[in-house]
Amino acid sequence: MTNAGKRAGAEVAELYVGQVNPSISRPIKELKGFEKVFLQAGQSQTVTLELNQRSFAYFDTATEEWDAVPGTYNILVGGSSQDTPLKGQVILKSEITAKP
Repeated sequence: MTNAGKRAGAEVAELYVGQVNPSISRPIKELKGFEKVFLQAGQSQTVTLELNQRSFAYFDTATEEWDAVPGTYNILVGGSSQDTPLKGQVILKSEITAKP
């Protein structure tokens, strides 16, 4: 992130994950991480937002477990849900379940 302005300011980096063609009803993208960064005028800073198995999971009420199903997931990063200039994809090859 870079503050291109002439005054100190703050920005929030937001990380969204969404499964491509999910087999169950899921949101298109879910907020999975964020960090607020304070920058002086002209200052830049690298922000790292980590993903884990819960980043790809939903809570299955039938089994009472967190379930991350195999598939392709979009990774979106930006200042808001409507402004995500950084995009990528991750392929989850096998199912991961975990008790809460």
